[in-house]
Amino acid sequence: MAAAPTASGLGPDTAAAAAWKPFLARAVVGAVFGLVTIFWREPSTLVMAIAGGLYLLLGGAVYLWTHRQAHWGSTSLLTDIGGGLLLGAGIASIAFVDDRTFAFAGAVALVVAGLAELIRGLGLRSHLAARDLVIVGIVSIATGALLPFVERLGAHALLGVTGGGALLSAVVLAIAALSYRHDSALSAPGTSGAHGGADPVN
Repeated sequence: MAAAPTASGLGPDTAAAAAWKPFLARAVVGAVFGLVTIFWREPSTLVMAIAGGLYLLLGGAVYLWTHRQAHWGSTSLLTDIGGGLLLGAGIASIAFVDDRTFAFAGAVALVVAGLAELIRGLGLRSHLAARDLVIVGIVSIATGALLPFVERLGAHALLGVTGGGALLSAVVLAIAALSYRHDSALSAPGTSGAHGGADPVN
């Protein structure tokens, strides 16, 4: 049974080939940051600001890369806003170096970016990545919503919440990226061989 085309009119093989690289990049960024939050036992506010700020900056960049791919169809203003807020939150966290800035700037950015992905995932039900966007969107919204409530607990708690969300998203995105990579490799013209059988031997 043939898979339905994506909302942009491109087939699922084209979407898989376009989606796996930004998804994998996001997974790597989230996994590295998440592991830093696990193994850095007593992070200071400076460590939180730099590590968390870089995560938001890099996360915002690959977020925009993800959602500006042609296979999604028309550009979404909300995803552009979400990516811009992630970049802005990263810059603010590094510039101001305090718990409150990281907690509230990060909260707004993660909630808006997650909401944008949730809406896009629900709106593109025929897209192969729709379910992954919904899951990642929910994780981002939940992470952002929790940050203001743990702000008074300090850098360790803020990094723990953000890093936990980053690791959950990284697992989902990595599995999705590797799956899309496998699918696009199988559908590539040079990998399936001639349908009529082996080449004749002269």
